[in-house]
Amino acid sequence: MPRCSACAVSRGGAGASPLMRAGCVMDQRLLVVSPHFDDAVLSCGGLLAATPGAMVLTVFSGVPSVAAALPDWDRRCGFERADQAMQARQAEDRDALTQLGASGLGLGLLDSQYPGSEAMLARLPSVLAAAVQSVRPGALLIPLGLFHEDHVRVADAALAVRGLFDGCDWLAYEEALYRRKRGAVQARLTQLHGRNVYATPVALPGDARDASKTRAVAAYRSQLQALGVVPGQGDDAAPERYWRLSWPGAALP
Repeated sequence: MPRCSACAVSRGGAGASPLMRAGCVMDQRLLVVSPHFDDAVLSCGGLLAATPGAMVLTVFSGVPSVAAALPDWDRRCGFERADQAMQARQAEDRDALTQLGASGLGLGLLDSQYPGSEAMLARLPSVLAAAVQSVRPGALLIPLGLFHEDHVRVADAALAVRGLFDGCDWLAYEEALYRRKRGAVQARLTQLHGRNVYATPVALPGDARDASKTRAVAAYRSQLQALGVVPGQGDDAAPERYWRLSWPGAALP
């Protein structure tokens, strides 16, 4: 997808400000990769509200079979069957994204808590790459990869295929709730640096206290109590934090 002219200019000028580059990112089609239903909204809802027309790609959106054992998390969320839990979360996610003027796309893989999920993991990089290619975003926003194994897997899978998408602006978001764990962000940044992935803070538009984000977070009603989240009163309402990702040989915006 073509870049705006200011991005082309800023690439050649070291003095261009992070805010100017961020504005260029927002002039392009934005795709946010979300490990689960709710991750993108909790972490990036303010940005999504500020960029109508963005798309959220949820990786672990598959519905387990009716016969699948009910995991503890779904039980704590008040469900009696695993398939009912995921069907409810799909509906909640549609409501949440509507509040933000965003659209949603599901990759259809099973959450790691469900039987059969391990068999799907080998396909994660290829199906993720195919989904990104179908959307053709100008800016790709992935989770930083904090704490939760699903988050790490999604971030690593995206970075594994980064060579296919050098035309995108690559960014990462700090996952709400997990970013509060002591040393989690620092450890992940150190790990990425060891893989020659460089992360630079960048300011992007949006306000985490935007009323539309609060309404969107509230749409995930089945999980709020188990997560310990009161919409607009916790980490979901703290400033959203983003990193620009680059690596040797990559084109810089």
